[in-house]
Amino acid sequence: TRVSRAYVLQNSGPEIGVAATKTFTSQVLVLAQIALRLSRLRGKISQFEMDEFGHELSKIPKLVEEVLLTAPAKVKELAETLVNSPFLLILGRGMSVSTAYEGRLKVMELSYIPCIAYPSGESKHGPISVIEEKIPVIFVAPPDEFRKQNISSIMEMKARGAKIIVFGDKEDEELRSLADHYIGLPKTHPLLSPIIYTVPFQLLAYYLAVLKGYDPDKPRNLAKSVTVL
Repeated sequence: TRVSRAYVLQNSGPEIGVAATKTFTSQVLVLAQIALRLSRLRGKISQFEMDEFGHELSKIPKLVEEVLLTAPAKVKELAETLVNSPFLLILGRGMSVSTAYEGRLKVMELSYIPCIAYPSGESKHGPISVIEEKIPVIFVAPPDEFRKQNISSIMEMKARGAKIIVFGDKEDEELRSLADHYIGLPKTHPLLSPIIYTVPFQLLAYYLAVLKGYDPDKPRNLAKSVTVL
C-alpha cells in the first residue's frame, strides 16, 4: 500500500495457510465490484442492472455460509473415494472454466494428486483419451446457459466408464441422477458462480490432504510469498 496510487482493503483478516482460500474469495468479490462500477461508468449496464447485480453480490456471504454448513460431510465422503486416485480431470464451461482451474490448483497444492483442468467443450481434444473405467471426472455445472452442453459432456464421459462427480445446483435432479457423486450448491447469479463453486474444491483439497496425512496449512515446496524469481 505504501507504493500504490490506489488500493482496496479486502478486510478478510490474516490467512496463515499457504493455499489461499478466503483471500481468493475476497479478491474475486473485490474485482467483481470494480468490474460492476466500471461497467456502469462506461455505460455498458443500466443503473437497474447495477443495482440488481449489487443485490446478488450482497447475498454471497450467506450463500458461502450455507455451503460451509451443508457441504462438508458430502465433500469428505467424496474425498474418501478419491484419496487413492492417480489423477483427477476437472471440467467446466464459460465462467466455470476459471473455477475448474482454481479447483485444480487447490487440490494439487494440498493433496499432491495430479490434476488436469480443461474447458469441457474441448475435452475431446486430448483429455478424453485418458478416460477409462473409474477415472474420476469433476464437472463444474452451475445452472447457466451451458446446462445442455454439460449434460452432453457428462454422458460422453459416463459412456467411457468415468466416475462422474458433479458440482451443481442443489435443485437439479436431472444432473444429480447422472452423477456418481453430487455436491448440491445454492443458486446465485451466473457471473458470481465461481465464488460459490470454488468453496467445495477448497474443502475437497483440505479433506484429501488430511486423509493422506499431509499438513493442509504447509504444503511441500510452497511458500506463502515468493522472494526469488
